[in-house]
Amino acid sequence: MNSSKVELRLGRNIQSRDKIIVDVNEIPYPTAIFFVNSNEIILNSRAYETLGMKENEEFNLKAWKKMNPYFADIIKKEVKGIITNEKAHVILPNGKHEIMNYSLTHITNPFLGNIYIIHFTKASEKYSVASISSLYSIKEEITKLKPYLNRTGKSMLESLMKKYFRDENQQLTLDDIVYYEKELRVIQRAFPTLSHREVILCGLLVNNMETKDIATITNRTLDSVFVTIHRINKKLNILNKKELLDTLKDVVNNEDNDQWLVEEFDV
Repeated sequence: MNSSKVELRLGRNIQSRDKIIVDVNEIPYPTAIFFVNSNEIILNSRAYETLGMKENEEFNLKAWKKMNPYFADIIKKEVKGIITNEKAHVILPNGKHEIMNYSLTHITNPFLGNIYIIHFTKASEKYSVASISSLYSIKEEITKLKPYLNRTGKSMLESLMKKYFRDENQQLTLDDIVYYEKELRVIQRAFPTLSHREVILCGLLVNNMETKDIATITNRTLDSVFVTIHRINKKLNILNKKELLDTLKDVVNNEDNDQWLVEEFDV
């Protein structure tokens, strides 16, 4: 028996004896189909959701490439028509930063040219923050090279910084740290007097992130982070960082236990 042909379409299901026609919205994971010749991308409903977009919202590929200039580098990594289980740091259309797992297949159509079918999902919460933290640590090390570079080297360094990193004065917001959303919301409810910036810092602390790493990924100085911790302690009538950390973990763990009781006993 010959292999069945698989067609991807946006409309209704139409089946025949020699073809299996699958609606892209029936694919059980976020999928993008990139037509190189026409510079067009088709997304399924799960892809829209993962990218933080409304279904059928126009995907602005030009704006996407500007925010993610290394998109072309991902395509170039393709060898023998396939890439599996890779990771990439991307900026979504709404400005949020995510680490994505992705796989892609490259096919050639005599009429449509080169086509890439890309499957992607968000990486795990812990991996995402750790990866972004590592990325900004690398940025810090690379920046130390600047005094030793000539004019051409400094220009190249500046281009790299603009290509791969956010603006220096751009701070993370509560929505950026979507990986720790549950903890952030719990802390926000427990301590309503804290500002968004203070809630973010508490969320990172409660997940055992080092102070220097917090400073790196939030684009702030180490002194600024210490000042914020001091201000939080003062607001919450807490003596030191250790006591703050213990308090935050108690709040988050108690919330987890309460949620378990609700689910277990349906109270």
